[in-house]
Amino acid sequence: MSFVTFSRVHNFAWEPKGHRFAVVHGEGPRPSVTFYSMRDDKGRLSSVRLLGTVPGKSCNSIFWSPAGKNIVLAGLKGMNGQLEFFNVDEMETMATAEHFMATDVEWDPTGRYVATSVTTIHQMENGFKMWSFHGRLLYEASKDRLYQLSWRPRLPSMLSAEKEAEIQKNLKSYSKRYDEEDENLLRIDDDAVLAERKSLLDEWQQFKAKKKDYVAMLEDFRKQMYGSKWDEKESRLEKVSVEQVIESKEEPYNNK
Repeated sequence: MSFVTFSRVHNFAWEPKGHRFAVVHGEGPRPSVTFYSMRDDKGRLSSVRLLGTVPGKSCNSIFWSPAGKNIVLAGLKGMNGQLEFFNVDEMETMATAEHFMATDVEWDPTGRYVATSVTTIHQMENGFKMWSFHGRLLYEASKDRLYQLSWRPRLPSMLSAEKEAEIQKNLKSYSKRYDEEDENLLRIDDDAVLAERKSLLDEWQQFKAKKKDYVAMLEDFRKQMYGSKWDEKESRLEKVSVEQVIESKEEPYNNK
């Protein structure tokens, strides 16, 4: 049995799917976050093993992804909504952000998205934001008097635990097969686009051919109507000036 002590603990959370846990501890406004594992470096169950500590974080709460691996270090309520999206496998920060006055953090059941919200604990700034697991803002909305935000539960898997384990083990081969299927679908779409373009081009060529015959027929008609004059290629423009007297009136001349 192992026992670890800290001067002050702000928060503690287990990894939902895994063997790790995290502790927020320390004095002052920027505590440290320490990660531990219940397995040794060979994956065997053992006593508590220190993975690492990240000091000076603006957080008082920690929220593990349901799928494990990723965690949000959040400074809620009095810490003005500071957010840090952290990859525990690599022990590195993926992104930092802020949701001013945030009161709650909720992961979706898949572990791909995170929602942060400001509820009626605060009278102002009520609303929510949606983030990707690596900290990219996807959507935000203001909601007057927001009381709660909750994700719809994910339906239980229809696969057995053995089948899920088999899929995880052979994920690369499955991915390759589905990538090939996606490429085939894209190729079918491309063929359909090319066929549509060819059809439009053929339609245009037919339209031009019809108009060409019409122009030839119109040319013959004009020749019949105007005879040899229609074939005259030269023309001359002559400018003529004409003066016209509109009104003329004689006035007596008085010479004193």
